[in-house]
Amino acid sequence: MAYLDIKTAQGTKRLKLADGPISVGRRPDNTLVLDDEMASRHHCVVEPWEGGFRVRDLGSSNGTKLNDERITAEMLDNGDVVLIGSTELRFIDPEQQAPRKRPNVPDFEAAADDREDRLHVQATVDVDLHGEVVDAPTHYEKKLRAIIDAAHDKPFDETDISLVDCRDVTIHQATSSGLETGTEEEIGEGIRVFRLLLLTCFRSRATDLHVEPRIGNAAVRIRVDGYMISAVELSMTIFNRLLGMVKILCQIDTSRKNVVQDGHFSVAVKGRRVDYRVSLTPAMHGQKLVIRVLDSSNAPSRLHELGLVPWMYEKLRKVAVRDAGLLLACGPTGCGKTTSLYSCLRELDVEQRNAITIEDPVEYYLEGCTQIPIDYKQDNTFATILRSVLRQDPDVIFVGEIRDIETATVAMQASMTGHLVYTTVHSKDSIGAIFRLLDLGVEAYLVANALDVVLAQRLVRVLCPTCKKPVKPTPAQNMKMGKLMSGVPEIYVPVGCKRCLKTGFIGRRAIFELLQFNDQMRDVVLKTPTFHGIHEIAEQGLFMTLQQFGFQVVVQGETTMEEIERVAGLE
Repeated sequence: MAYLDIKTAQGTKRLKLADGPISVGRRPDNTLVLDDEMASRHHCVVEPWEGGFRVRDLGSSNGTKLNDERITAEMLDNGDVVLIGSTELRFIDPEQQAPRKRPNVPDFEAAADDREDRLHVQATVDVDLHGEVVDAPTHYEKKLRAIIDAAHDKPFDETDISLVDCRDVTIHQATSSGLETGTEEEIGEGIRVFRLLLLTCFRSRATDLHVEPRIGNAAVRIRVDGYMISAVELSMTIFNRLLGMVKILCQIDTSRKNVVQDGHFSVAVKGRRVDYRVSLTPAMHGQKLVIRVLDSSNAPSRLHELGLVPWMYEKLRKVAVRDAGLLLACGPTGCGKTTSLYSCLRELDVEQRNAITIEDPVEYYLEGCTQIPIDYKQDNTFATILRSVLRQDPDVIFVGEIRDIETATVAMQASMTGHLVYTTVHSKDSIGAIFRLLDLGVEAYLVANALDVVLAQRLVRVLCPTCKKPVKPTPAQNMKMGKLMSGVPEIYVPVGCKRCLKTGFIGRRAIFELLQFNDQMRDVVLKTPTFHGIHEIAEQGLFMTLQQFGFQVVVQGETTMEEIERVAGLE
């Protein structure tokens, strides 16, 4: 005999399934009437179908979910969970011996005891002493485990993660089982899901973790290689436990929920430390949690690891180790400018030279270098700290970003008075960076005399080596790539597999555009600077645009034409 275990806020009850359909909804004329505001008047129906039972949505506003997947009509297997608003219906059929397998569906086994009518299920499902099924973590753990296990490198697991709060105090040691406050059940659940989420970020190389409360649940997404990927959905109970734990780690006031809150914490794992930035913002259905992962292990650390072509590497390194000059990196937010400039900093002997960085915030730790964070609350801006730093006898100064004319002017004057300055600015390309500085109000003579090298860059996704597929380039692609494409019989396109989370890509790499200043270019900037004029002079020497660099990467089979079109703006 098949039946439904119905779990609501009022309790749990059981409904036997007969030969007829069971309609579910808020209207009194339904077989199963739900006191649930998120359920529609006629929400769904559970009905006999092909020797078994199926659940069919009746066009409900919030949808019907089967094992956390939204469905229209689907056959029911023993142990399946149907979610209607906040109400759970668990389908039990003790006589079903071989349930059909579907992706992302937890494996359940159930049998009825004739005397006590107890449920016997796998270890992934919790059963209390009275035989009632209680909340089980299977629905989220299984999905997270699928992401975790897909990675090739597995140097540690969640039990090796120690949680360190914002005061640098270890709150939960590796293999720890709970907080010091709260019930044991809430403690274990909160820590388990939090460690699994952190491990998921480690294994997938995620840069950001988003947890957004919605109607009846909380959606978890991770940003991998610049793209958002849906990971799992959590119940509001688990989400609240997770939120409380993050606030404890960040020393955030748990009573204030309608204001923007920020914080940070760290984890220690296998002898290394990773920092996290936390942002909480009030949204429609609760506080949205965003955690930024500051893990430098996935980023290149030396100049030769950036993937520059040989002539670019030689020119960039020559400027990077000078006694004085200005190296300007440009591009949009998140394109790797800071990573590239830190790679240049590591080419220097910071024990022999006084190197100082001014950042917002400090993202990489460099031993032997003085690193200063910006604090606008204390009026410690880029400009004010830069002026102060110039009295600290610096040899090398890294200014995190030029945002105003004062910072730009001081940085350029410093480069002309015997200091080596690294800095960044937001612009489309290397020539655009010149006009960005002029637009800020910097004098043309300062721009012409201070700049030595402008490095523009973007990040493109790298094709998964396991599943990428060769194809013959189209005539349009041949035309775009021109001479570079001649003699290339094939390029590669993404397919998607378990290892790359079905995206077709694993990791990212940079493409570059390097503009070196010479006397002719300085004359143009001083007189009548135009894009065409500067570009003509650049092409007289060694110069490669972002698009041309990207074409080389496509020909080498590392990325796709579509990626270069997306990031470099091909027309």
